[in-house]
Amino acid sequence: MPDKKSVTPRFTTAVIILLCFIGLAAFSIYKLSRYEQQRDLNNWRITLGVMADSRANGVNRWIDQQFTVLQELADNGSLRMYTQQILRQPEQNRDGDAAQISYLGNLIHSTAERNGFTDKKQPSPRIKANIAFHANNHLSLLGKNAKIIVSTAGVTEPDSRLRRAVDDVLKNGKRRIYDLFLNENNHAAVGFLVPVFGLQQSGDSRKPVAALFGVKNANPHLFPLLASSSTTTDSDETLLVKKDGELIVYLSPLADGTPPLKRSLAADVANLAGASSVAHPGRFDRSRDYSGTSVLFTSRRLADLPWTLVQKINIDEALNESRSHQRFLFSSLLLALFLVLSLMVAAWWHGCALRERQTVHDLRRKSHQLEAQTNLLNAINDNITDFILLIDNEFRLIFANRSLTGLLQIDPDEIKGKTLNSVLGTETAKLLKKNSREATDQGNPAFQELNLEINGRLFLFSAAFIPVAYQKPARGTILINLHDITALQETRRKQERLMSQIVTSLMRAIDLHDPYSAGHSAKTASIATAIGRAMDVDDRTLATIGIAANLCNLGKLSIPRDVLTKKEKLTSDEQNLIQEESRYATDILAKIDFDGPVLDTILQKQEFLDGSGYPAGLKETGIILPARILATANSFVAMISPRAYRERLEIDEALNQLLQDAGKKYDRHVVAAMFHVAENIIDFEKL
Repeated sequence: MPDKKSVTPRFTTAVIILLCFIGLAAFSIYKLSRYEQQRDLNNWRITLGVMADSRANGVNRWIDQQFTVLQELADNGSLRMYTQQILRQPEQNRDGDAAQISYLGNLIHSTAERNGFTDKKQPSPRIKANIAFHANNHLSLLGKNAKIIVSTAGVTEPDSRLRRAVDDVLKNGKRRIYDLFLNENNHAAVGFLVPVFGLQQSGDSRKPVAALFGVKNANPHLFPLLASSSTTTDSDETLLVKKDGELIVYLSPLADGTPPLKRSLAADVANLAGASSVAHPGRFDRSRDYSGTSVLFTSRRLADLPWTLVQKINIDEALNESRSHQRFLFSSLLLALFLVLSLMVAAWWHGCALRERQTVHDLRRKSHQLEAQTNLLNAINDNITDFILLIDNEFRLIFANRSLTGLLQIDPDEIKGKTLNSVLGTETAKLLKKNSREATDQGNPAFQELNLEINGRLFLFSAAFIPVAYQKPARGTILINLHDITALQETRRKQERLMSQIVTSLMRAIDLHDPYSAGHSAKTASIATAIGRAMDVDDRTLATIGIAANLCNLGKLSIPRDVLTKKEKLTSDEQNLIQEESRYATDILAKIDFDGPVLDTILQKQEFLDGSGYPAGLKETGIILPARILATANSFVAMISPRAYRERLEIDEALNQLLQDAGKKYDRHVVAAMFHVAENIIDFEKL
């Protein structure tokens, strides 16, 4: 009979093996959580980049619009002539020509009212009060030393800073932004200076005679461009910052209620997102914002402006899902290890006691062993969250675990012998019977995802139907294990929605960058997936085609817009740049883990069967099927869409062109499916 000394080495070995398993499991969970966190970071890199680009483009467009208004006014011949005549008069006689001053005043006022350079609410001229009116929006015509020639209401005398700015414009003859400042009403405003040249001046030697100075209140005009009503997050924020000496100045309103231009921090503060954004525009990183909160951020330097746009989001919100999953995995591991260790200790002590008494108390040992096994099985069945049923060939319950009986509010002993219909209802029992018969007929376990209603609650289960030998094998006993995956399904849907939002944002960015290709990706995706269905490809290939079609033009973001919209023939360098589009797209998407060969499909969309395509000159079987389908759909959409250098082709003309190149450039089977789609499935007038 073995004693404790002989048992101890075996127990020690088991403990060592368990500790190794603990280490391996902990390391695996750590690696998995790091992978999920890095995946989330890559997704946020793209999302924040798209948001930053969109809002930076909005700010740049607004700035250009204001300069355009002032430039059109500055180019007005009457304004140039009258301004020149007034300024040529002696200082003491400049107010003599009332008609000229009146005309310029009317021209300035009408332009200001049309383009928002006046306040909507101004004090009534009938009200007499000793209250100075300071306009938040105004427009002025200024001469040398910023002397006001004419202006809208509420303009104060220029200060020294404005006089220096006006003198600079009159000296170099170039327009300039008058940086964000707090006006007399303590509102954030931004100014625009545009030179006005004399009517007879021309050539490089001309000098400005005056300057137009327009001011707009940033609160209703500029700052709303930094907000987005379509965001799905709670803590994303877009800021405008600039470096002023050794300080980082926050130009826009902050989420904590701080007004614009009222917060500044030292530029050398460690781990400050604003300082890093100014020093390294475009970088994606994690740091702390103005309130000390940890954030993910990226930035964009605004063209010809001293401002930097910062796009950020609270890191806790961004990485909440992966962190929650990591905590869940570690908690589950610790609980499982505790249970296993407890069972090992109990089994060791119980085994020692049984061995000491096995000669004298053999029957008792066996009884205890059976009791221990029964208790262990009951403990497992009663404490796991899965629903477990054991039924006979007449679909009567032999056993149901405590999780199920607790939900049904039935005593476990009373459930034995009852039918599935009486316990679970007709519809639920019908589905369980059907799958149980299939498992019994095949003699192998069957697995299904089932939507079942139990006690008025709807669940999504991963169901296993396992034939087992219980007492009498001829009875055809089936063990049913129902694992609730309702929450997992919701997580999958959330991830799919996030991917869909990212794809939609990327398509929007492409459309904004190349207006001639607006809607190209969506049309290509519709036609390519229709071709895939007509060719009866599997669901995974169909999903690959759809995602690749939506993202295949992403590389255009790396090509200058003037090349994409050029009407003349492209130079060889420009053609080489266009041919790198697919590589640009795959470089942008390289860090995303797609479920399918999405990157290869995008990279091969311009490859042809005869090897005349690019970038690799692949031939025939060297081109994967999703890429052949995308190449045909992409070429067809390009033919029927107008471009900067040509008009669109008619549908029949485009189809004939595909037919002529079938077997040379395009797969014959794909072209045949394209004809079927064009004739029977897609209405191109509504596409």
